[in-house]
Amino acid sequence: MRRNSIFSHERRASAWATSTLMAAFLCLSSPALAQQSGGFRTDPDKPIEVEADALEVENTKQSATFIGNVRVKQGEMRLKSDRLTIFYNEGRGAGSSRIDRIAASGNVVVSAPDAQTASGEWATYKVADRQIEMGNAVVLRQGDNVIRGSRLHVNLATGHARVSGAEGAGNGGNVRVRGLFQPDND
Repeated sequence: MRRNSIFSHERRASAWATSTLMAAFLCLSSPALAQQSGGFRTDPDKPIEVEADALEVENTKQSATFIGNVRVKQGEMRLKSDRLTIFYNEGRGAGSSRIDRIAASGNVVVSAPDAQTASGEWATYKVADRQIEMGNAVVLRQGDNVIRGSRLHVNLATGHARVSGAEGAGNGGNVRVRGLFQPDND
């Protein structure tokens, strides 16, 4: 009986954490892209559906990890990655926990209607600090408009977003931040 209650508790915590991650990613479109479409949009009242090849819960590490071909869907929002791990701390009440950090890794892609996507090799959301970082070949797209960089940092509390290039880019490297904005031909 204890095992089922732990799994049920972890599943609820994982669903809440995944929803939080998706909502956080909704805010990561660049200001230039957001001005055109209002940014990524979500419907928090929609159910969250998570699919993966496996789920591992490690109570000693206080983590739940979805592994292999991870697909998350809420309304029209989608998140794909190779792995999604939720790190939590046990709360004071029975069956309660607090999500500390959510980490997605391997081919992370967040997509929404209107051809909006954000992609990178990894992403981390620090819940208490309301900070998102996405890294390694970050690409933000809306239709034909594209911003590329090495790392994306978003402070959800202030709304400040920064895309940066890799260190050493000034030494002749080609990992500077790049943007391509197409004119509106309507």
